[in-house]
Amino acid sequence: MFTLVTILLIIGSILLIGVILLQPGKGDLSPTFGGLGAQFGTMFGAQRTMDFLQKTTRALIVAILLLSLIANKFLLRSSGQSEIKPVTQGAPIPKTLPNTPPPVEVPKK
Repeated sequence: MFTLVTILLIIGSILLIGVILLQPGKGDLSPTFGGLGAQFGTMFGAQRTMDFLQKTTRALIVAILLLSLIANKFLLRSSGQSEIKPVTQGAPIPKTLPNTPPPVEVPKK
């Protein structure tokens, strides 16, 4: 199941990159990427293309977020471990800091 979610995350990420690159910006690089943005513009119209690409971007972002949460909350915990504890939990507290000389005692007058 974890492998399936991982594959869906990778596919969603690649699609998100493509959709973002198709959106026209200030420099409008869509002719650089084969002119696909212009083809969408002639098919749907300029405003409808922007709406379509923005809605697709939002949907892909939400899908990636939800798949990431599902993978982390439910699928990683099923390996039999109850909870991963920090490395420092239960470690003894050192009396001196590492790599520092011990304190020097000053004789009293």
